[in-house]
Amino acid sequence: MRKATLAFSELDSIDALEALKPEAEEGMDRVEINISTDSPCIEIDAEDTRALRAALNSYLRWLNISEKITTEYNK
Repeated sequence: MRKATLAFSELDSIDALEALKPEAEEGMDRVEINISTDSPCIEIDAEDTRALRAALNSYLRWLNISEKITTEYNK
């Protein structure tokens, strides 16, 4: 089993994490995702390296899009 944890220090990330919770609940093949807003983080447990990489890429891309939208909206 492969694991990764993405920890966040900014309070703005809590809204983005809340938005990703439904995606995490739906799940991905060979991957379990846990999102915590108490200590803002995403924990990814994957069966293999490929699944871990795919999940990391997806969640990092979604977080990046969220940040871009927030930045553009707050201009």
